[in-house]
Amino acid sequence: DDRAKMPYLEAFTNEVHRKATLVPMTVFHKAMKDTEIAGYTVKKGTVVLPSIYAAHHDVEYWGDPEVFRPERFLDSSGSKVIPKDALMPFSTGKRYCLGETLARDTLFLFLATLLQNLSFALDPAGGDID
Repeated sequence: DDRAKMPYLEAFTNEVHRKATLVPMTVFHKAMKDTEIAGYTVKKGTVVLPSIYAAHHDVEYWGDPEVFRPERFLDSSGSKVIPKDALMPFSTGKRYCLGETLARDTLFLFLATLLQNLSFALDPAGGDID
């Protein structure tokens, strides 16, 4: 599997999902029993609406969420992708998006194809590119 040999591209796609956060809220969930979340008591039957945007931009978890930094998903050697619990662009739990695998695979193949067939470069003068 060539994908396993491209950890930086995988980390890049994870960071795109985290930074872009296309859907700010996920589907409704319902507490099946009394529980505690982040110090708050949630009674059985309470509707919970997780905020994907808040999870993806939490300073305590990500440190510098405003910075686009794919390396946050790699180990110190840069050769292995580290899963992050707070990354949930396709929701979480039993009602996560069933198309997650297809979406991730499609984006990965799209980006890999672009990198294989095109050349990308910064403006040598350091200016913005239109």
